[in-house]
Amino acid sequence: MSSTIEDGGGDDDDYGGEEGLDDFPIVGSAQEILDDKPSASSSSFDFPAEEEVSFSGKSENYCVCFIDMVNSTVVTSGLASAKLVRYYSIFLNATAAIAKNFGAKVIKNAGDCLIYYFPATSDPASNAAFSDVLECCTAMIDANKVINARLNTEGLPPLGYRISADYGKVEVARSATSNSDDLFGSTMNLCAKINSKAPKNGVVVGADLYRVIQSIPAVAELYNFEQVCSYLVGPEQQQYPVFSVARRQKRNIVNPFKVMPARS
Repeated sequence: MSSTIEDGGGDDDDYGGEEGLDDFPIVGSAQEILDDKPSASSSSFDFPAEEEVSFSGKSENYCVCFIDMVNSTVVTSGLASAKLVRYYSIFLNATAAIAKNFGAKVIKNAGDCLIYYFPATSDPASNAAFSDVLECCTAMIDANKVINARLNTEGLPPLGYRISADYGKVEVARSATSNSDDLFGSTMNLCAKINSKAPKNGVVVGADLYRVIQSIPAVAELYNFEQVCSYLVGPEQQQYPVFSVARRQKRNIVNPFKVMPARS
């Protein structure tokens, strides 16, 4: 059973955050700058000479993924600082290792969230690359028991997480203080939005990735798909379905904490 969710038609900031400027009162010279009204303080406003984030002008179509811990604030509220650090370290390093083993690049982590993408999916004809996306996501789900066993041995509470994946155009940027690329655009925003629609320890994919997978029968037949909801997106409020994904055959997961040699 699926439901329809209004997206509002506009792009959200920070990978899908729902608050907008109207939710935060703006006072003083900041409001005058937005209104294009000069003031004594606004005349001295200058942008920094060196940009922290610079856009390369390069656009690519990539598969992007978000993995987000469930109820992490509640679960970790009683942990001492050292335990808290260890808790997040096990989660982030285990999931990052799995992502890298399937050819993904980690963009960033936000403590309870890891964001990564698959560079090889820039080639729409690479069936193996799109297979890796779903294999990676479902491997992370299968690894949950192994991760929780490690947490248990260290006296830490179990964790659950949700994974979302989608495919589409992104803008590539780079930070002046980082050697890694960052990605921006509606594909990133929507992938973040649909994450909450995944079941605990489950995976959802957006309609664009779903269509690509369905065009590869040898990959699609390995998974069960079920529409869980749809978003109304864009100025024309078009339906954008979201699907849960589960592997038809379970497998025994190898050590998720070991990073395999890089693929050639």
